[in-house]
Amino acid sequence: MSKPLKRFYVFFIAAALGWVGLVGRLIYLQWTYRDASPYDPYAKRPYLKKVAGERGSIFARDYTVLATSMPFFRLAVDPSLWSAEDVRDSLRGLAEGLSRLFPDIYPQPEPVYRFLYNRWKAGDRHVYLLPYKVLLTYAQKKAVEQLPLLHKRPSRRALIVEKITHKRSYPYGNLARATLGYLINDSVAWRGLESAFHDFLRGEERWVLVRRLPNGVEIPLEDLAEFEPQAGADLFTTLDPHLQDLVSEALERAVQTHQAKEGVAILMEVRTGDILAIANAGENFNHAVSTLWEPGSTFKVATAAALLEARAVEAHQRFVVPASLTVADRTLSDGHSGEVMSFSEALARSSNVAFASLCYKAFGSKPEQFYGYLERFKLLEKSGVSLYSEPRPAYIPLRSPHFNATTLPWMAIGYNIRLTPLQLLTFYNAIANDGLWLAPRLVREIRYPDGRREAPTLPPSERIMSPSTAQTLRRLMREVVEKGTARGIATPLYSIAGKTGTAKKVERGTYVNRYRASFVGFFPAERPRYSCIVVIDDPQKGSIYGGEVAAPVFREIADAVVFRDLGVAPRSVEPLPDRQLPSLPVVVQHRTIQLYNALSISTPDRPKTPIVRTRPTPHFVQFLPHTAPLPERVIGMSLRSAVTELEAAGYQVYWHGTGPFVSRIEMRPGKEVLLELGYEAPF
Repeated sequence: MSKPLKRFYVFFIAAALGWVGLVGRLIYLQWTYRDASPYDPYAKRPYLKKVAGERGSIFARDYTVLATSMPFFRLAVDPSLWSAEDVRDSLRGLAEGLSRLFPDIYPQPEPVYRFLYNRWKAGDRHVYLLPYKVLLTYAQKKAVEQLPLLHKRPSRRALIVEKITHKRSYPYGNLARATLGYLINDSVAWRGLESAFHDFLRGEERWVLVRRLPNGVEIPLEDLAEFEPQAGADLFTTLDPHLQDLVSEALERAVQTHQAKEGVAILMEVRTGDILAIANAGENFNHAVSTLWEPGSTFKVATAAALLEARAVEAHQRFVVPASLTVADRTLSDGHSGEVMSFSEALARSSNVAFASLCYKAFGSKPEQFYGYLERFKLLEKSGVSLYSEPRPAYIPLRSPHFNATTLPWMAIGYNIRLTPLQLLTFYNAIANDGLWLAPRLVREIRYPDGRREAPTLPPSERIMSPSTAQTLRRLMREVVEKGTARGIATPLYSIAGKTGTAKKVERGTYVNRYRASFVGFFPAERPRYSCIVVIDDPQKGSIYGGEVAAPVFREIADAVVFRDLGVAPRSVEPLPDRQLPSLPVVVQHRTIQLYNALSISTPDRPKTPIVRTRPTPHFVQFLPHTAPLPERVIGMSLRSAVTELEAAGYQVYWHGTGPFVSRIEMRPGKEVLLELGYEAPF
């Protein structure tokens, strides 16, 4: 046997013996100390435990609480501090008080009295007044502190207060939850404002002396009610709870109606850049801030801005738009023959060939100039919103090996570049603001417990285009709504300026026949006060186009905002006392909204009930809650809606008479209902 082989066997045997010895030692220790408790060392000596101060709250712009931390307590008592006279005179009063405050736990006071009396006789130093798993709110703690034998005395009081945790509470539930973020196990900040401002929100951490009992229960050796670490700072956001609620509901309805994968809606104040509402369908992830999507035709406004700034085109200049554009090995087509159109008509009709060819003609030999405009428009950088999760826009750099002759014309129509919805909205907001770019603001102020106030640092405002270009773009975008792809949302009450988008999606590096519908714009067009973007990702039911899927959601949001802030509408509407808009007395809300949107009839109110009563006026139709039970609920409905509702509930339906809606009902034996049609409802 060779020497190397002998050495290998020696090493292998030595290693094997070592492992056998180690396993044997572990088995010995496991058997020898099988009855030992890991808490034994702590039972004899106190140790320090970290205690955190109360986490700061997050407030809306109207000071409504969006997120807060609620302290919870355990209450114990040291019976050894009671004298015999105390027990004789007051222990029964303490037992009766606990029974009165917590009848579900202590239905009768006598068992509580006997328990506490026995603990006192045994000389116990730490006895919980309620079962260990029961946590008390601050109000409950204050009530218990007023009971006999628990009042403060000149010497140390018998009551021992243990502050267990600050449980995070979100009073509005899932509203804007992806933006607010989460606090896992009331300690780990995850996503949203909770994560981005964690160092400000979290309270001071201190060490307190505790002792662990053999059963694993930790008891403090100091009164935690008096040993209070400093609380964290509070955040005051720009979110408006009312607007957030209506934006979220409008978005959720659209996502469900079109059976879409995702949806995003953001409402912003033009003059300040304040984000008033930011909604994500399901609120599971903040796609509005964190997800890069190809914008499609909504990006044509950026291309139009570059062409106008470069003086490569005039707003009403007319030119020949060919049937298709071929660049290298790729061909782009609008699906119709060539024609002559103006620049404003090209935007209103969202002509791919027009914008790709104009951009290629103006910047094809000098693409760095087009990229320079995009950089100036701040479309190649983050918006600066106060959230960690915002990514940088993705695009093909000029000197990249992927840059080729087709990059520029396809970028001109919203491909080869990916932006978050918020980044795109911030650009449109600058157009509404006469070319002045403002960083989107989500947090107005940080307030510290000592009274100090601090505003988060945001990128400075900057003029990204001339006021004349911004004014021209607003006029062109208004024509998109009045004459172009979004004409279905035009309303006589106020003006809207915006742009539709319908972008193909990419799967595994290939464009597929699945789409992302969007609409972004502002209102009123003459003096914009609000900007808004709506994106519906992968609609499966109904239309796929931005003007038919996303634009109606924009209109629904705009209607609600305008009717909430009547100063928005710039147009004086003549009184029409003898005319009312058409409406049935009772309607199914989600179906009627779609119809009224198509007819440009405003419906500003959105009650929570799926069935609503209507109050038509000369200029809009008001929806009122309708909570009547079946079958009475169908009175005032059209026959088709009434039959659908009743049959879904298991009724057998008959009808007679003539008229546009159900005027009365008659119940018959079993679950039979007779509907009488007429022209007047009984309400």
